[in-house]
Amino acid sequence: MRMENDEKKDEKPGRLARIGAAIADVAPTLAGALGGPLAGAAAETLSRAVLGDAAESPPRALEERLLARDPAALLAARAAETEFRKAVLEAQREAERIAAEDRASARERQVALKDRTPAILGFGVITGFFGVLGIMLAQELPAQAEPAFSIMLGALATMTAAVVNYYFGSSAGSREKTALLKGVR
Repeated sequence: MRMENDEKKDEKPGRLARIGAAIADVAPTLAGALGGPLAGAAAETLSRAVLGDAAESPPRALEERLLARDPAALLAARAAETEFRKAVLEAQREAERIAAEDRASARERQVALKDRTPAILGFGVITGFFGVLGIMLAQELPAQAEPAFSIMLGALATMTAAVVNYYFGSSAGSREKTALLKGVR
C-alpha cells in the first residue's frame, strides 16, 4: 500500500507537460492532447507505443526515454501520433454519424406524424431572436436590462442555429473534418 502511495506522489502534473514538450516536434497532436481532456488516452497510446507491455512504472520510464531523446522512442512517438489522429478522426466520424441519424429520425417522425410542433417552435425561436435583436438595436436599454437582454439574445442565437441545422443541416462538421484530414496527411 505504501508503495502505491509513493508511486502516486511521483505522478506529478508536470510529468505530462515534460513528456509533451519532449515530443512536441515529432508528435504535436499527442503533445497537445497530454494537456487536455484526452490526456489519459494520449498517454496510454504513447506509453503503449514507446514501452510496449513494460508495466513497471510506465510514466517514469516513458519520461526518461523521451527526455533522453532516444531515437527509437521518438520514432515510436511519431507512429503513436498517427494512430492517435486516426482514433480521434474515427471518434469524430462516429459522433457525426450519430448526430445525423438523430436529426434524420426527428425529421422522419415529423413527417410520419404530420407534426407541426417543430415548425411552430422553430418559427417562434427565430421570431424571438430577431425581435430581441431589433429591440436591442432600436432602443437604448437601461443599463440594468442590458445583461439580461444579452443573455437572452445569446440563448436565442444558439436555438436559432439549432433550428437552422434541423431544417437545412450543418456544414460545420464537414469543415472540421476537412481541416483535420489536412493535418493528418
